[in-house]
Amino acid sequence: MLWLPSLQKLKLAAKTRRRRWKQRAARLLLFVGLIFGLTAASVAPQSDLMVQVNRLTAGEQFDFVDWISLAAANEIERRVWPPAIPAGNAEQRAVVETYIRQEDDIRRLEQAINKIYASAGSQAGQRAAEPEQEVAALKQQQAKLLPQVETIISRQIEAVLRSEGFGLDGQVLPPVAFRLVDAPTALILSPRDKIERKYFVGLSPGLDPAERSRIEDALQQRGDISAYVTDVGGLGSYPTMVVGSTWLPWLIDTTAHEWVHNYLYTFPTNIAWGYGSSHQLTTVNETTASLVGQEVSHKVIERFYPDWVNKLPPLDEHGQPQPDEPSEFQLAMRAIRRHVDELLAAGQVDQAETYMENERQKLVSKGYNLRRLNQAYFAFHGSYALSPGSIDPTGPQLRQLRARAAGLKAFLDRVGWLNSDADYQSWLHENNIPTK
Repeated sequence: MLWLPSLQKLKLAAKTRRRRWKQRAARLLLFVGLIFGLTAASVAPQSDLMVQVNRLTAGEQFDFVDWISLAAANEIERRVWPPAIPAGNAEQRAVVETYIRQEDDIRRLEQAINKIYASAGSQAGQRAAEPEQEVAALKQQQAKLLPQVETIISRQIEAVLRSEGFGLDGQVLPPVAFRLVDAPTALILSPRDKIERKYFVGLSPGLDPAERSRIEDALQQRGDISAYVTDVGGLGSYPTMVVGSTWLPWLIDTTAHEWVHNYLYTFPTNIAWGYGSSHQLTTVNETTASLVGQEVSHKVIERFYPDWVNKLPPLDEHGQPQPDEPSEFQLAMRAIRRHVDELLAAGQVDQAETYMENERQKLVSKGYNLRRLNQAYFAFHGSYALSPGSIDPTGPQLRQLRARAAGLKAFLDRVGWLNSDADYQSWLHENNIPTK
């Protein structure tokens, strides 16, 4: 007679195997993170800038190695033992839309709480107690739902990517993996005499305005750089980080956008590994991710969320989402950016900074909550050349290149093999697309 282990022992053995998998994965990813960190550290910081940054942000820097180690180990476990999700598309859609409603309720309640604290004086704590309890309860419910939501959206995006020719033996590589989180705050550094994103430093999520201004002001006292601290919608770590949203198309778009960054890292070329070393390639990288994210999001919505289709922007003659018309704010930022570029090109740095501050104050008086406007602000937002407010020709250029590509994979692979600005210019020449 064969001896059969008890169910309890089987469960214990499975739990032990899962724990060992997580430990091994965490060690591997920690090793990789250390390798990358040592590589970066081998480059001497310019004028001890990063030494000063580290001192100013001590206690506020985001620990990417720790987060990625744990999240990636959790992703491995999730791939081996996936969370239980409904089998049917309609039932899966209901799970995702429940999360969207919860997010909407949380934000509505948090706005009400902020209003109470702003106006209720000494009674604020008492009056805010009930909505704060509601928020806490909703967040608990949402936390239980998140593994299902993340798994469902990942699989839906992978289904669309497979239909576009991505994947090996049915497996999209790298797999789509993301976490809905409060993403790190970003410290962006640019030279004063030109608009160029030189450094990105991840800081604690939700950094308060006073702390942001303290860091920016201290760094700008050096006299050679411009600093800007801002929120981000997502980060291309692995798994990627995506900020929660009440707008499903944006949520899927951002998840696909961050996956593109992961995909480009599979090419041994400058477009990803040299991110930040070339302003042009950084802009190509981010704009490509935006373009592909929009296209994939539209296809996911059409396939899995038919009730949302009529909320999407119309498609152009090439099947791409049509760009939005620029808003008053975006038109104003275009004009400001053009004049700032002219002033900086003429070496008039102080005049450019005075002009940006005067224009910022005008925009604030019109109701636009613009805390800071400087070279680093434009260096960050200027990398996304699909924005209606952008003056960079890269956005329209990449739209044309995508329209002429044989398919989404052919387009993204061509971007992946770009190794220099000259490669990109050659691609434009091949397609008779103006370079400016």
